[in-house]
Order: sequence, then structure tokens, then C-alpha cells
Amino acid sequence: MKINDLILRCYAEEEKDGTWFAICLDLNIYARGDSYEEARTKLNKLAICYLREAIEEDSQYFDDLVPRRAPLGFWMRYVYGKVLSLFSENSTHGFTMHLPMIPAAC
Repeated sequence: MKINDLILRCYAEEEKDGTWFAICLDLNIYARGDSYEEARTKLNKLAICYLREAIEEDSQYFDDLVPRRAPLGFWMRYVYGKVLSLFSENSTHGFTMHLPMIPAAC
């Protein structure tokens, strides 16, 4: 993956207790929040920090760190949610993050 082509696939879903779980499938990082927006915002901040570390501190391992794909089960939930969203409203929200070429400070 080239850094200038950085579009990250993600999804968020509501848990049984009413909180939200959001995961970036391309980096295998996740965040939790009390709302969809909170989980998504936290995930965005985590992705920026993760990429900054990969670029600045761990550049010799960058190719191992980006992309770092989530396990197959999460990808299957993402695809399942995308298909369901074509037919009905569901509790899984797929989205993409478009991050700048040089991530902002954490």
C-alpha cells in the first residue's frame, strides 16, 4: 500500500449494551464509544497515531505494519453488513477513512 493511496476500510456496530465498536480492517485497530460518532472519532485518532508511529518511529518495519489486516471474521462481518445495508437498515455501518499523506500530531 502506498501512503498516498491511503483509504482505510472500517465499520462500526452497536453492541448489545448500547455502546459502539469500530474497527479499521486495514490496520487491525479498534475503538469503543458510547455512540457511533464517538467510536468513529476515537478510531480516526488511533489510526492517525498508529500511522505516525509506523512512519516516524518504526519506519524500518513499515511494510509489516501497513497494511496489517484484521482477521477474516471481521472482514466477513464488514461484507455481511454492506450486503444487508443494500436491503434494509441494520446496526452495522461501513465507512472509509481518508487520511492525509502526513498524519497530524497525536
